Amino acid sequence: MTRLFLASIAVLSAFAVVPYVGEAQNPPQKKDALPKSNQVYVKIIWPTEPANRDKDRPVVESWIAEQLKKRGQSNFTAATAWVPLTENEEYMGKRFTSVWDATLDGKGCGCPVSGQIVERADGRIKVLLDGWSPAYRSVTVSLADEPGIREIAAVEKLKSEQWPPYVAVLIGPPPEKPADPTDHKK
Repeated sequence: MTRLFLASIAVLSAFAVVPYVGEAQNPPQKKDALPKSNQVYVKIIWPTEPANRDKDRPVVESWIAEQLKKRGQSNFTAATAWVPLTENEEYMGKRFTSVWDATLDGKGCGCPVSGQIVERADGRIKVLLDGWSPAYRSVTVSLADEPGIREIAAVEKLKSEQWPPYVAVLIGPPPEKPADPTDHKK
């Protein structure tokens, strides 16, 4: 009986000492997780006389002002703040972001402007903004897809004797979480 007791203790001790060997598992991936892509921001710059500038309007950053002055444009204002292209709306099968309602100082300046990321490949990104006037116009900006890269572009097809409107594009780091929809009118 003592031998049976000692044998059972030996068997139980072996189970207690032998570690459980199992296969490691990766944590489950969230199905709604965002890809880690850099965020793209756009800002509409509208040519206007300095006396017509609204003090509550968004600022024109110094790098934008310097670029515009190099291009011979001295009268301008920001029609929008920085708008992230989230492409959260859809029209006729295309995803886009409403960027500007085309009003400035309570007056209509043409058709609303929408933006979209049309291509992202090989370290480059191509942004398209459409709208602008009753006669549909667009501007495409292509730049490196790296945080801190920035560019401005004129909407050349709208260029009159005096001015074209401009688009500023800025690449930021990937968003940590989805942004809430905001009012892009300012």
